[in-house]
Amino acid sequence: MAGVAESNRQRIALLLIGLGMLLTLVGFALLVYSEPQDSWSGTTSRPVSPVSPEVKARAIWQLLFWLLILTFIFLVSTTAFLRWSRHFRRSLLRKPHEPTPSEDVWAMHKLPEGAVEEWTDAGPPGPDLRDRPDRRDSPEP
Repeated sequence: MAGVAESNRQRIALLLIGLGMLLTLVGFALLVYSEPQDSWSGTTSRPVSPVSPEVKARAIWQLLFWLLILTFIFLVSTTAFLRWSRHFRRSLLRKPHEPTPSEDVWAMHKLPEGAVEEWTDAGPPGPDLRDRPDRRDSPEP
């Protein structure tokens, strides 16, 4: 569908999904209603009572409900996969980034001028821990 606009693609996809769900439901309904009543009575010891129309109707509604749930899960997962694959394709086809300039890579890691002399003259910043007794020297309890 290369020549079809994106909005038309979505409409066509929704139409096809709805048609598929309708055909599936009609197929299951025909299977349930076309089965002869005496086909259930095989070689059992008890006679089998025919299935009431209410039970059949409830079974069809449950089938429709689960069909809708599964179709919704399929739609969400397919949409997520298509979005991811389009993003991945764009990332593969985009122009590569320019290389990072490497003239002064270490500029942000250098100390300012005179910082080493200030530190050695004034001592390390913060409290002076040299006068504090070492924990290794204290007797163990």
